[in-house]
Amino acid sequence: MRKRIAIACGGTGGHINPALAVAEELRDRGAELSLIVSGIREADRRAAAAWEGPVLRSGAKPMRHLFANLLAIARCHRFLRRQRSEVLFATGGYTSFPPVVAARMLGIPVVLHEANSLVGQAVRFLAKRFSIETVALSYPGSEAQLSGVKTAFTGLPLRRSVLADLEKAAGAGHPKDRFTLFVTGGSQGAHGMNMLLAPVLLSFAKTCPDVRIIHQCGTADEAALRELYAPVAEQVDLRPFVESMGTCYGQADLVIARAGAATCAEIARCGVPTIFIPLPTATDDHQTRNAEALVRCGGALCFAQLRTRPEQIAEAIAQFYADGAIRASMRAAFEALETPDAAAAVADLLTGDKA
Repeated sequence: MRKRIAIACGGTGGHINPALAVAEELRDRGAELSLIVSGIREADRRAAAAWEGPVLRSGAKPMRHLFANLLAIARCHRFLRRQRSEVLFATGGYTSFPPVVAARMLGIPVVLHEANSLVGQAVRFLAKRFSIETVALSYPGSEAQLSGVKTAFTGLPLRRSVLADLEKAAGAGHPKDRFTLFVTGGSQGAHGMNMLLAPVLLSFAKTCPDVRIIHQCGTADEAALRELYAPVAEQVDLRPFVESMGTCYGQADLVIARAGAATCAEIARCGVPTIFIPLPTATDDHQTRNAEALVRCGGALCFAQLRTRPEQIAEAIAQFYADGAIRASMRAAFEALETPDAAAAVADLLTGDKA
């Protein structure tokens, strides 16, 4: 059984949080862990500051920065050798490139994880060029994009604090005397989505006094939306940021959200009917691919932000509001999804407990 495991992640929460979720599982198994982050972004610095154990800030940068990445490979090589790492776990993005190259130079096996339905460029490149041991996938069917590469469907690892919130949310009852709609564009908000939805939601709330709206809007749009929602202020809980997403999912009869990997995993776990409006500028339109996986299962709808008219959104919301049977069938569709214990499944691959 492998015990000394290096974890490489960074850049965004989408790459860092799955890695930290796996680390929680590995610590319980007695593994000796070390962390490699780029260190050039705030998310990396926060992860490094909270880490218990050896940390390397590699200085990795996007691939066009050749000299910086050559230096990062050398730093990773020294760090992995000093830690006597037996396996490397990396979660994609440019921060994975130097540690993966260094690990393979040392003969250290590598397990990659892909969070999205559409396999990212970094994972595709590394998996096919560096004899990766296994690529762990969040979505069944993504293996078709990695011909000739060993893959395993594990799902997306979520932090235990998030899982605890989601479990509470899944068991929460929904008040029968009101309809709650939760809108979230992510931790920074989503300006385009806010501007598309706010007039629709205002009209909906005016028409239906039993409607409650929780709108996580980000800080940039807060003042404008507060003014817009003033006529229905008692029905709208406008928040620039949400601490406990699980609590909001638990209260919601319907969610309207972007389709980032973590958002999709949380929604599938909680089983709440959803309208996805993917970020139109996402690389390779990967958010649409994430959303489509949940649309196919029957738990969600998907609208393209740049091609959708406000009245189309209004019609969909009205249908969910009026028809509890539709909402029930969509919840049942989520319940039928295969949702493995993702952190444990990835940990099995890393420790050698699962071939």
